[in-house]
Amino acid sequence: MEQSIALMIQKYATATPDKTALIVEGERCSYQQLAAYNRKTAAYLQAQGIASGDRIVVEADHTLPYAYLWYGIQLYGATFVPVELNTPSARILEIARELDAAKIVTLTAREDLPQAWALDALMEQLEGQADDFQPVEPDSGALAEILFTTGTTGKSKGVMVSFGNQINIALAGIETTNIQSDNIWLIPTPMNHAAGLRKVHIAMAVGSTACLLKGFRNFKLFFKTIAEHQVTSLYLPPSAIHLLLAVCSRDLAALNGQIRFIYSSSTAYPEADKEKMRKLMPDVYMYNCFGCSEAGVVCTDEFCVSGGSQYAGSVGRPNSLSQIVIVDEDGNEIENPSVDNPGLCAIRSQSVMQGYWNEPEQTAKAIKNGMLVMSDICYFAPNGELILIGRSNDTINLGGLKVAPLEVEEAATRADCVDECLLIPVTRGGNTALKLLVVLKAGMALDEDAIRSVIAQNLEPYKIPKHIVAIEEIFKTFNGKIDRKKMIAAYS
Repeated sequence: MEQSIALMIQKYATATPDKTALIVEGERCSYQQLAAYNRKTAAYLQAQGIASGDRIVVEADHTLPYAYLWYGIQLYGATFVPVELNTPSARILEIARELDAAKIVTLTAREDLPQAWALDALMEQLEGQADDFQPVEPDSGALAEILFTTGTTGKSKGVMVSFGNQINIALAGIETTNIQSDNIWLIPTPMNHAAGLRKVHIAMAVGSTACLLKGFRNFKLFFKTIAEHQVTSLYLPPSAIHLLLAVCSRDLAALNGQIRFIYSSSTAYPEADKEKMRKLMPDVYMYNCFGCSEAGVVCTDEFCVSGGSQYAGSVGRPNSLSQIVIVDEDGNEIENPSVDNPGLCAIRSQSVMQGYWNEPEQTAKAIKNGMLVMSDICYFAPNGELILIGRSNDTINLGGLKVAPLEVEEAATRADCVDECLLIPVTRGGNTALKLLVVLKAGMALDEDAIRSVIAQNLEPYKIPKHIVAIEEIFKTFNGKIDRKKMIAAYS
């Protein structure tokens, strides 16, 4: 296999030039077209003085021009840094400064980011750009992507993914799904997050087709897209499956002969939902994948065709590209881990990230003895399946998007009415949402619009709480620390 996904696209542009690579909002793009725009993008970057290895921050969207730029940056050997759609300019600039980025690209021109390129205008430049770039194989250790996620410290961290990591993560996905070149994969997730990006990587690595959609909650459009483009696989987190089961179970059942597999990640399926899927779609392989942004998928539990595991909490067996051991907090392997003697899941693999950008202390905490140590508390069942007990930190997981309460709380306290606040998760029907508990300043009334506005000015849109509630006090321990577990128990 080539040394990057961008080079894989170039290969398929020669082998299967007319094959559809991407479908976005009904518009199709062949491998030949995608490869040509990737080369033009690389040539344009070169002409503008961008150097191989430079970081380029890009506002994400579900569009073909975004994909042209995304893989063009990587074909050139620069580092692609996606940020969420509609991220505030102040946050984009903060990320760019932290990375010493060579360039920022937003979808359209922003008055408060005059130094950024606008993607719509950039596309006009690419139309006249000579297609004369000669791709070269990147060094496997060079950075392909920096993906901003949220860790246990409450500070957003940049996960450094090398070209070698990128290929290995794609190989793990290929092994997991047995994806074939004639597959058409519907991916209705944000295109700045590892979950969505890596499914496209997997599709491109085997020369198949990725169909991008902005979410799945427009059920009519979701099922119309599946029918119109003869989609054969889906990426959906368990919370999405739960909602579809509640609202569109007949539509799901009708896809049993068409869909080959459904890939899920980010959290566990409720057992009731597993049983419903077995009845509705008995011939569809349901892969619930366990992993993280720092390493990709490392374990998979197929629970539909196989009938599922006999062990509650099973996340399946490790794939052939990852070795998993159970360690203590110091990174030392635990002998004979069990339900009574669990530990932290640690991963040894070529998929493991290079580290966190400019965060040597956090990198040292995450990577110990050559292994990525996760916050997930686990043990191995007698048959070799990895059993997940829970997480050792307070990070809130929204279907793969991780939110550190501290950064939301810090932003919310800038609102005039807020004295103290605490962010907690609330789960209903398998869906997790953010709930902000607010202690008001004396004489002030709760102003939800003002709180959401101040958060929106500083953080990504998905970090804005769905629920905001005024309370009398925040419980604290004897030494003054917030008793987060007690608060969650009382208000979730």
